[in-house]
Amino acid sequence: MPRRPIPADPSIGDRIRARRELRGWSVRYAASRAGISHTSWSRIERGQQRTDRYMVVDLAAALECSVVDLTGQAYTPADRQLDAARIDAERVWRVMMDTPMAGRSAASATAEQVHREATLVRGLYGRCDYAGALRRLADLVPAMHSLTDRKTALTEMVAVYGVAMGSLLNVSFPAHAWLAAERCAEAAGLLDDPVAIGVAAANRARVSAYSGAYGPARDLCDAASADLTGSGQAGAMDVLGFLHLARALHLAGLRDQAGAEDHLDEATRIAAHTGETERWDLAWGPRNVALWLMAFLIDTGRPEAAMTAAAGVDLTGLPAVRQVYFWLDMGRAAEAVGRDRDAVRMLLAAERVGPQHARSSVSARETARAILRKGATSPELRGLCERMSLATQ
Repeated sequence: MPRRPIPADPSIGDRIRARRELRGWSVRYAASRAGISHTSWSRIERGQQRTDRYMVVDLAAALECSVVDLTGQAYTPADRQLDAARIDAERVWRVMMDTPMAGRSAASATAEQVHREATLVRGLYGRCDYAGALRRLADLVPAMHSLTDRKTALTEMVAVYGVAMGSLLNVSFPAHAWLAAERCAEAAGLLDDPVAIGVAAANRARVSAYSGAYGPARDLCDAASADLTGSGQAGAMDVLGFLHLARALHLAGLRDQAGAEDHLDEATRIAAHTGETERWDLAWGPRNVALWLMAFLIDTGRPEAAMTAAAGVDLTGLPAVRQVYFWLDMGRAAEAVGRDRDAVRMLLAAERVGPQHARSSVSARETARAILRKGATSPELRGLCERMSLATQ
């Protein structure tokens, strides 16, 4: 079908249609990328449905362009989900402060209700829906602390506070995330379960490493690993392998490349033994090791080797929270070897998988800044920078 002419004074709907047709996409396909119905997209193009400041950001992301390309004027983009996540991050912080580990909350919930809600929250985190997870965590935290069966409550807390830590960290609230990691460690310690303690140590170490404290992060993982080595407990090998990966990251941060490589080798050996598993939401296995190896190669100045290692990674079935790291690392590697157009494409792929994660990511912003410094510009790059609140001038 021939493209319709663009009016002399195009509306937002006209610009949306022109961008879609430039891509050669159907209304159904474009709408699926934006997460709206094809009928809504069609009505927007025809001017029969208005777009608010949040929806226009989603439409621009779907079309891989700048919001200004759709509005034709200076525009301050907003992300409804990230706005909500930042509000709920403060709510979760206050709830954690108001609900000490030693006390019982006044909330009333059954173990079945808590488990069902905890499973839902873990699923939201796995899909990178940090806003959704944090919104529900504000009610789930006191519900967990109201359970009379202490062991059941503590078991749920280890996983749930781990999700709280990850959600808070991924929307850039490291201090709040540290409190969640500490609560996770308290619950694991009260359970007196070495595997749970190992999971909690990995969570605490993650927040430490995020802040650049690689030495303390490594020490946390060393102590937990000592208790897991030789254990026959279910999940012990998975967590031990993951702790080897974490220590590889910490040693790379401490400029001990040889030590880091030793831990990567051990993680590889363990993953070959265990295969792919889903215990403790670690997505542990050979593919996870490959993802960490990619990051290690980039961080130690070998981006070409990282891209070669990435070529054999099958993302099928991996949770979005793992996939988004893959695409962000691919973007870093592509920019480092001068493939800037590919780097933008990788960052956009990360945004499609986990928009809240990608738009909050320090890694994504630094990669985009590096491309901008080279003088590169395109509607795709400008749009991505807008959605990350990154100035392009």
